[in-house]
Amino acid sequence: MMRRIVIAIIGAALLLLPIKLQAQSTEAKLAGLERLSPAERQQRLLDAAKAEGEAVIYANMDVTAMKPLADGFMRRYPGVKATSVHFSGAAIITRIESESRVGKPLSDVVLSGQLGVLASIEKRIATRYRSPERDALRDGFKDKEGLWTTYMTNVMVSAYNTKLVKRDELPRSVDDLLRPRWKNKLVMDSQSYVWFGTMMQFLGEDNGLRFMKRLNEQNLQHSRGRRLLTQLLAAGEHELAVETNLNSVLSLSKQGAPLGFAPIQPYFLTPSLMFMSAGAPHPFAAALFSDYLLSEDGQKIIVTTNRMPAHPKVKSPES
Repeated sequence: MMRRIVIAIIGAALLLLPIKLQAQSTEAKLAGLERLSPAERQQRLLDAAKAEGEAVIYANMDVTAMKPLADGFMRRYPGVKATSVHFSGAAIITRIESESRVGKPLSDVVLSGQLGVLASIEKRIATRYRSPERDALRDGFKDKEGLWTTYMTNVMVSAYNTKLVKRDELPRSVDDLLRPRWKNKLVMDSQSYVWFGTMMQFLGEDNGLRFMKRLNEQNLQHSRGRRLLTQLLAAGEHELAVETNLNSVLSLSKQGAPLGFAPIQPYFLTPSLMFMSAGAPHPFAAALFSDYLLSEDGQKIIVTTNRMPAHPKVKSPES
């Protein structure tokens, strides 16, 4: 038994070794940029990125939000293609982990929620990249090592169909969701982990568990993907979403959808993070895209998708 355990530990260490070596190689390739002046750095980075030809971005973001960013990047740097691959929920983590296990990462940059990014960092799938654009961001939006950076935040709200729910019926606190009025009328994302954790902090563990139990007794319906959930809400499939992204509500309502958001406290922000993949096939193109995403130009495109920018000089959508 002891021999099998030792063999398993050695095997796991050997599996992690290629990932660690890939990360070191990627960091080494980019380290030389730090010794150059800003103008020299930018020229060297651009030349190397053009030689690579493209940056592959794995994004846990809907296509309507990712496309303007990719298009803006390619207009700015016409010699470098931004190829984005869309994932929903935890599927992005499954993909990058499976690629890392076989030692063939295909992504250069990963954009995901905080839970997925932290899990990837723990497994050494991320590598360090200290973009100079990080200097403008507040401390809470980046780590000291350069492993992750917040590039935008989402405001989470409860949303409702304005044709099916009257304003004077709207819940004004989370406890109002437990009223008989909402029995069989509520929907929420099947991966609402952050909302669950936030409510547990807000209500306290004992009260939070009691609330969750009673909420479940309301016969909640579940849907995977907040944008799809919000679209179904607009179509009249549901009356009220317990939590969804404000950007989806605003975008669809501007298109004429019967949507509004309820004044339920607390509103809270969820950060979306970016990191560079260990063993990125196109490290210089990845660095160029990362710089663009965090720059004022990239952040202004974030705002057009009704999301909150990370850059302090870029005004949020409601400003």
